Amino acid sequence: MKINKYAYIAIVLVAFLGLIFTAQATGNWSVSGKMDKVGQPIQATGSNVEEIKGWMKIGDVATAYKVPLAEILAAFNLPPDTSPDKALKDLESDTFSVSNLRTWLSQRQAK
Repeated sequence: MKINKYAYIAIVLVAFLGLIFTAQATGNWSVSGKMDKVGQPIQATGSNVEEIKGWMKIGDVATAYKVPLAEILAAFNLPPDTSPDKALKDLESDTFSVSNLRTWLSQRQAK
């Protein structure tokens, strides 16, 4: 019995994509990095600066690390009216980056 090559390709694609979409729908697979293995949102805890990601909000990071938002903004020459809901990656500039923020918070915690 010979199978049509187009039918074979369609079956393989449907099976492959079906597996991916099913895994995502059931919470068994996430590529965003915003959820942990059990589907809980990843949040900054204030204990390890390496957990800070670019998609996190600057206000959430300030709260988790118990640093006034105004102090972070001043340290990196960011506009004082920056919204606490702004993602870190959207604030990238010559003076601010997620890496620089991690370093600054580490040094601040060491004091």
